[in-house]
Amino acid sequence: MLVRHLSLTNFRLYARLELDLPRGLVIVQGDNAQGKTSLLEAIYFLATGHSPHTHADRQVIRWGAEEDGPYPYAALRASVERDDSLRLIEMVLQLGEAGRLRKEIRIDRIARRGIDLVGQLNVVLFLPGDVELVAGAPALRRGFLDAALSQVDTDYVRALDRYTHALAQRNALLKQAQERALDPDELAIWDDQLVPSGVEIALRRRQAVAELARLAAPIHRELSGGVEYLQITYQPNFDPARPGTLDAPYQVSIDDSRPPDGVDRRDLQMAFRRALDERRREEIARGMTLVGPHRDEVRFVANGMDLGDFGSRGQQRTAVLALKLAQVAWMRRRTGEEPVLLLDEVLAELDPHRRRCLLQQIGGAHQTIITTTDLQRLDHAFVREAVVLRVCGGVISAIA
Repeated sequence: MLVRHLSLTNFRLYARLELDLPRGLVIVQGDNAQGKTSLLEAIYFLATGHSPHTHADRQVIRWGAEEDGPYPYAALRASVERDDSLRLIEMVLQLGEAGRLRKEIRIDRIARRGIDLVGQLNVVLFLPGDVELVAGAPALRRGFLDAALSQVDTDYVRALDRYTHALAQRNALLKQAQERALDPDELAIWDDQLVPSGVEIALRRRQAVAELARLAAPIHRELSGGVEYLQITYQPNFDPARPGTLDAPYQVSIDDSRPPDGVDRRDLQMAFRRALDERRREEIARGMTLVGPHRDEVRFVANGMDLGDFGSRGQQRTAVLALKLAQVAWMRRRTGEEPVLLLDEVLAELDPHRRRCLLQQIGGAHQTIITTTDLQRLDHAFVREAVVLRVCGGVISAIA
């Protein structure tokens, strides 16, 4: 899978960009705040339908775009090569009256929904702030799983959408219950949507964690010079695959990707409903849903030590690198296509050994786009094999 051509209009710093991208390694060099990260953000946006930096799509529209017309807009287009065919992915964001945003998605010039982006352009993005995946809030780790699965699994996207909607409605009712008597039938309506979608999310996350853990362990051993062994542990708020373990964290081994024998989806849904019933009083008192995959946790453990609590910054960054590189292999196995690898200043804080290991890992990728402020941080032989571009003020030019 390759991005052959990228076209941007009024996206972040880019008033207008037409850029051909080759197979293999592309290095984008430039000072800070010149458009390096925005270039990667645009490709990620086309792949997923949203920005990795903001939940407000209007923020990606270039400041000053209103000079081009009464309603500011941004347009993104990419020609994507996959399975020896070309696909055109287009996205237009336009602010209309009263600041309302309209988003249009087209694939091969036909209007589509966000879910139709699944599998059209697969990317793995690494940002400097991703080190917080290890030590930051649990929502970051859940968000990583959601983003990874949503690129390869349409059923997961549907389940997540249903669950998110039902959870919001259920929480609204629980807050109202603090001021008025709650009719049990009102909650039952949303429980009927929350439970099956929640079970589906939990099962698919469970499998993804097991697969990623299996792939990340050998990569991490190489990055750490063979001195550390990485485990990724899954700690559900409530695991419907193990009824009775409410709020009892456990570790999932690398082969623990399926429910126990003899447990089917109906059993899991019944267990989830029982857990909701058991916490009903507490949920009403706190005005929120306390059971379900929206409260899951994932931990990174190296040589028995929780890296989130006790790991150094370098250890945390190495774990994230291993996870992201494992995601590349995981996507390849899931889809049969090589994802595009996007690396933003990834070498800045790595020691020489980890830097060499990383460059060896990414050297064989079909397409890798890496940004840097300083080419001297990269091995000279590595740079010679790459196409090097320079970005300045939203303008990109080739370096001879």
